[in-house]
Order: sequence, then structure tokens, then C-alpha cells
Amino acid sequence: MREVHYQAGPQWVVAIACTTCRDVTKAWRSSGMSDSCPHFYCSKCSNVILRAADRDLLRRRSPSPELVQEFAASLPACPCGGRFTPGANPKCRACGSEFPHQSDPVTRLTDPFMIVLDGACVLTGEEGEAGAYRVRID
Repeated sequence: MREVHYQAGPQWVVAIACTTCRDVTKAWRSSGMSDSCPHFYCSKCSNVILRAADRDLLRRRSPSPELVQEFAASLPACPCGGRFTPGANPKCRACGSEFPHQSDPVTRLTDPFMIVLDGACVLTGEEGEAGAYRVRID
């Protein structure tokens, strides 16, 4: 899998402090102008999936609890053994606690700010994971 490197310091690289253990993790945050929704995190690790088919469906339908359920039913397992799921969040690498999100799963369908922790992968759900990459923050 290819790696995409981001330099610490730019506006899109942020430091996130765990509210449980206070460990600080660097993360890349996609811009609000990106086409990064909907995206879904793994229930076990901090990997995220961003599928073109989900984006196309969201363009045709309004966000709703029913649409969240449709996405949930079609989301695959993560390579780590967890499952991509609406409502999951990135996790602290030190203690495993989720970093909280301020919005409910329906509202999050249109959230363009994808948070990808250093070392986490952005998966595409495509055959052979074409286009997938691991984020590294230098």
C-alpha cells in the first residue's frame, strides 16, 4: 500500500489529545472543500473507508436514518478484523478510547472533515484496494 506523507505544522495536520489518557496523536484532517463524505471508521482501529459508490448514493438521496442503515448493511470488514460502521471514530493508539465526535451518524454523512491518524489507512472498498493509502506524518 502506498504511503502519503504530510509535514507536521500545516493547517491540515492537527494534534489530538485523548480525553482518557491524555496521549497526543498527530492526524491529517481533510479540508472542507474535499469530497470526503461519507466516510466511515473501523469499530476496532482508526482506519477509514471512503467509497465512490457511497458518495454517489449520497448525492442522490438526502441524509436520513434509513440511509445510514443502508450504508451500515453494505460496509465491509476492516483488514484489522473490525468492521467499518457509522458512528465509529478514530481511536487513541495508547489506550484505545474513541476520540468523540460532536455529531450523530445522520449528520456525519455530510461531514467533509475526515480525520486520519498517523499510521491509519484510507481504504476505498475497490477490488485490490486500488487508491488506498496509509497516512504518515513527518
